[in-house]
This record gives sequence, C-alpha cells and structure tokens, in this order.
Amino acid sequence: MDNGASSYLRFLNGDNDAFVELVREYNDKLVLFLNAVVDDIYISEEAADETFLKLYTDKPKYKSGYAFKTWLFTIGKNIAINYLKKNKRHRNVPLDDFFYFSDDTDIEKEYIQGEENIRLHRAIKALNSDYSQVLYLIYFEDMSNEEAAKIMGKSKKQVYNLIFRAKNALKEELERGEQDG
Repeated sequence: MDNGASSYLRFLNGDNDAFVELVREYNDKLVLFLNAVVDDIYISEEAADETFLKLYTDKPKYKSGYAFKTWLFTIGKNIAINYLKKNKRHRNVPLDDFFYFSDDTDIEKEYIQGEENIRLHRAIKALNSDYSQVLYLIYFEDMSNEEAAKIMGKSKKQVYNLIFRAKNALKEELERGEQDG
C-alpha cells in the first residue's frame, strides 16, 4: 500500500474506496498511539475519528518528504492535544479492558500471553507520557527514530535518549510489578 501514501493520493483523485482502505489500515494503530499521548481511550477514539474526518473533508496536502504514517500520526496527535485543551476533561479507562482472547485451541497459552501483554501495557501506561509514546512508536509501530522525532516534535538525539531512558524505566516498572505481584 506504499505506507498509505498511494491510497491517500488515489482518494484525492476521487477514489473513495482508497479512503476506506486508509481507515481500515490505520485507525486502530492511530487510536492506540493517541491513547499513549492522552491516556484516555475515548478521547483517543474521538481524535482518530476527527483525524480521518479532517482528511476526508479538508483534504490536506500530503508532504511526500514524510512517511504517510508519520504525517497521519502527527495530525492525529495535534488534534488529540487540541481536543484536550478545548474540553479540559480527562477520564481514565484501563487499557486492560480492551483485551480479548480468541477461541483458538491452546487457551492456556493464549491466556498466559494475554496476561503478559496486560502486564506490559500496564507497565508502559505507568511511565510518563514521552516514554510511553516513544516506546509505542518505535516498538509497536516499527517507526524509525527520525519518524518518531517528527511526530513527537523532538530531535533525533532527544528521541534516542528517550528510548534509552524509557527502556530503563520500563524494566524498573516491570521488576517493581513482579515484586508487588
């Protein structure tokens, strides 16, 4: 899909099916990233919806110097932050509430994996916002340091340092969780 750029350009040229492809490909990823930014799944979902609405109605020009996902996540982050500023409300909903287990044959293995995922997400959520954002972008969205820097509004050096500190903080948080549990 050319990282979404070709679909977006097709949409700009009148192919509405290309827009549906974009939403399918990026909506969940955008919501999870925005949740790392605003720490509220409801606001994250609303901001992701507003992001796609902005693309659909305003049709902003895509800057080909950026990866499409970097460009999209930057728009989404700005919308989410503006949403928080406008609404001044902040509800906490545990990310754990959004996990589910499939009905595959090895339920015990899936349960253990699910518990590990929940533990990891709890630990990441306990970190400060910059740490959780950088970990999400680098390790869950497989972005480069440069792409993460653009989205976060930081230099590559700052992102490199953030990754180092975030990994150490995550390790400490996971160890603390083992001692508490």
